[in-house]
Amino acid sequence: MQSYEKGHVCGEPQAEGILDALRAGGWEVGRNLAVKSYYMDTYRTNAAPEAMKAEGARALAEIEEFKPDLVFVLDDAAVRQVMLPLVGRTDMSVVFSGMNGQPEVYDEPKHYLDSRARPGSNVTGVYEKLYVAQSLKVMAQAVPGLRDGKAVMITDGSPTGNGLTKQFELELKDIDIKWEVRRVKDWNEYTALIQTLNDDPTVKAIYPVALTLPVEGGGRYAAAQIYDWTITNSRKPEMAINYFFARMGLFGGAVVNFNAMGKLAGQKGAKILAGTKAGDLPIEDAPDYAIVFNLKRASDLGIEISPRVLAAASAIYKDNLVPLQGRPLLYDPQVKSF
Repeated sequence: MQSYEKGHVCGEPQAEGILDALRAGGWEVGRNLAVKSYYMDTYRTNAAPEAMKAEGARALAEIEEFKPDLVFVLDDAAVRQVMLPLVGRTDMSVVFSGMNGQPEVYDEPKHYLDSRARPGSNVTGVYEKLYVAQSLKVMAQAVPGLRDGKAVMITDGSPTGNGLTKQFELELKDIDIKWEVRRVKDWNEYTALIQTLNDDPTVKAIYPVALTLPVEGGGRYAAAQIYDWTITNSRKPEMAINYFFARMGLFGGAVVNFNAMGKLAGQKGAKILAGTKAGDLPIEDAPDYAIVFNLKRASDLGIEISPRVLAAASAIYKDNLVPLQGRPLLYDPQVKSF
């Protein structure tokens, strides 16, 4: 169960990692494993709260028809709308991946968590640690003046946006680089904020993770439209949350390894299918991050990244994919979009 649409660059790498880990654990599609995928599309079509709830009901109906032993839920909308209603079921287990909200917060509406070390119910999973402190430190080495200025994190009002806002507070509480979070409720607020930040000389970098924004007159922009506009109109180097956003044209930094996060979730799933109770398996952080840069974006911004910093990178892109002009951000394993 994915919060995302089919082909999304955050969802598909996790799903790929899950299936790889299940296969390594002896569970192979077509031999001893049947798999069904469902895409809730909560960043574009079903982003409004009432639409998200209705889509969750449809997803749960699909589960009742398929009758799985194990359900993987990817991202926060799927956690809230699908995982929580399945808490306590004795006929199926749930493994989450890519949860941005704190596991303890989701325990409040429906108790499933005795502790992260031993959840105790039919649920376990992988929390999406952002490694944002590491990303800021990487950016401070690549971006002139960042340690004397500040970085601005931009989030939206979605369930994932709520989780990201709290994650920044937790992961950055001890860092010696100035930062702040700015939240936007719609496209007009976002574009106005980018223009304001462009005019602020103290802002040396931004982390734009507002990924679903309503537009005037109805409709909604998702990452493809938002990042198209941002790369064209922003004059601040951007931190990217995954490989593909740097491949698309954002500046870079330390990014979450979504494939590794999915693999860890899949390893838990393999153990559950082999007989281990989900509640006996610990909830763990995303296990890995990577350093990536987009040299075209750096050049466009007049930033020369030192060879020493580039030598530590896992991936370096020399062009970008802009303009996407609203085309979906489709996952491509060949460009390491996890």
